[in-house]
Amino acid sequence: PAQLDCILKNSVATIKPPVVNQLPYSVAYHPGNAVDENKKRGILVQAWAPLGGSLGGRFNSSLRGTCAQIGKKYNKSFAQVALRWIVQTGGSFTTQSKNKDHFAENLDIFDFELTPDEMQTLSSLA
Repeated sequence: PAQLDCILKNSVATIKPPVVNQLPYSVAYHPGNAVDENKKRGILVQAWAPLGGSLGGRFNSSLRGTCAQIGKKYNKSFAQVALRWIVQTGGSFTTQSKNKDHFAENLDIFDFELTPDEMQTLSSLA
């Protein structure tokens, strides 16, 4: 938040205020109230490495297992559950894949909603 406020207050550096803040954000790593603090400033959080590609092993087998277990209820993969969590917290995400099926799967997350208990379970994993 303090870094955002510094940028937003600097009229020389900021011709137009940012609308997206891309940062590490996932069930494996979500710093405090990043989404809420950005939202207060009119900025959308966009998660990079939402499936752990750059998080140094934080997206471990236990975390994947928890996501997969929740996903069974909805017939969804661990990745779909992890991405849905991001959307339900108010963030957005970007992913990449050379596999067309994985790319399509990453977008197939809007036909289910995680319960408050599932959201709490996933939030507690970081």
